[in-house]
Amino acid sequence: MIYLALSEHIFEKVKEILEKHNLKYEKIEDGEQLLELAKKDPPDLIILEKDIPLLDGFSVTLILKSNIKTEEIPILVVCKADYKEEIIKAKDCGSDNIIKYPFKEEELLQKIKELLERS
Repeated sequence: MIYLALSEHIFEKVKEILEKHNLKYEKIEDGEQLLELAKKDPPDLIILEKDIPLLDGFSVTLILKSNIKTEEIPILVVCKADYKEEIIKAKDCGSDNIIKYPFKEEELLQKIKELLERS
């Protein structure tokens, strides 16, 4: 199962790719819900972006990577802008990989595959 905490536009693009390749996902509405669900039922992968409601994606990543129960969950951060600071912050909070939006389907699938194989 892949948890998706993404803005609507990016969610639709990712959803289309995951469905095309028969990958199961669940849409998560906000950072707090993502934390709660990840602790109760850890997913195989989390794909999120910085700008999610209630608790931003970087904070969620930092909290998950700091918890022994959730530290092994692979996290792929979607960066909407090519800002060096955003990419550095994503790495510093513990994300396992980063993808810049817009991305190509093959690029996203490759990163998903790599992260799922590691977990």
